[in-house]
Amino acid sequence: MSYKIVESKEIVWSPSDDRYILIVRSNDKVIGLNFMQGDELEIFKEDFTYVDEELTDFYNAVSPYLVGHSELDRINQAIWAHFDYRNKKDERL
Repeated sequence: MSYKIVESKEIVWSPSDDRYILIVRSNDKVIGLNFMQGDELEIFKEDFTYVDEELTDFYNAVSPYLVGHSELDRINQAIWAHFDYRNKKDERL
């Protein structure tokens, strides 16, 4: 019997970026992201397992232009870019 995963929610550790990432997919498309810097999994599970809509929208808008070897590489590139954008925007305010 074969089956298709319609929706999945996973927590991924990215050691090179020192962060946990929440990835929610529906029919193989990323529909939700969030992250936390650091390796405190329990804190992540308590405080970061909701979808960051702004980050998710940003990722989906820029993902065709990212060049990472894997989807996780591209997600991390988008997180860094979004983080820099938000910080620069906040500095101007």
